[in-house]
Amino acid sequence: MATFDYFAEVYLVVQEKYKQAEFKELKKVLAWLLTAVLILLFALTLIVFHPFHVIFSFFGYKAYIFISHSMMWVVWKSTYLIGTKTQIEGLENLKNLPKNRPIIVVSNHQSEFEIACLGALFSRTSHHLKYIAKKELARWIPSVSWNIRYGGHGIINRNHRDLALRSIEKFAENVKKHNWAAYIYPEGTRNKNSNQMRPFKAAGFVKLCECLPEALIVPIALENFWTVKRVPIVPFATMRVRIFEPIAQENFENPEKLLQHCEKLIRQELGQST
Repeated sequence: MATFDYFAEVYLVVQEKYKQAEFKELKKVLAWLLTAVLILLFALTLIVFHPFHVIFSFFGYKAYIFISHSMMWVVWKSTYLIGTKTQIEGLENLKNLPKNRPIIVVSNHQSEFEIACLGALFSRTSHHLKYIAKKELARWIPSVSWNIRYGGHGIINRNHRDLALRSIEKFAENVKKHNWAAYIYPEGTRNKNSNQMRPFKAAGFVKLCECLPEALIVPIALENFWTVKRVPIVPFATMRVRIFEPIAQENFENPEKLLQHCEKLIRQELGQST
């Protein structure tokens, strides 16, 4: 206990000095050191978990998803080692989701750490999070590529619209069969330097809604996840997740208007103009 108190005290001292303007050089050096620590931890996590992904995939979905969710939890929690905390708001909205229908999750996009965070949060429900990834990520990345190919996620070719939409249809069939949560970030490209959102693109979301008309929509606002993606990182930040109440599709005239509503909710939560 004394050791824990000692390190907690050291952490508070370092955090305070980092925030003080007169320690600008220390700030820069510390940011680069913690960047190296986070990159190393992230790489080691993917490498260590990769053989477990391969082995456990031969023992059925339950065994495999245990490894996948465990890795997501480790990746997310590794940010605590650089002084970054995560504030979760609206977790009760996940706990109260009906188990007998699929979910479509819509959020802004800043880094892979948000996928790990949301994957870990949804692992506590029956709606396991399945995301749509570009085909380039389905090769050569330890753990990640294997998980994309064999974990029930969608793989799309963003250079061919028709092929991408057909891939989303196939992905939606799998989500519907298991009542999973389909995760889409309509910005397309993440913002690695600020919370500023890009305009939402409707095509992928509209196709998901057409394939999953019974699905509830769960908008999620993500804040400061870019701080662990930028190089150098911004240590001692607070990442924030705001989970909104689920929305029924039938309450809106069409998927485009529903997406506009989701974008408005997220922008307002982040203090941005709509």
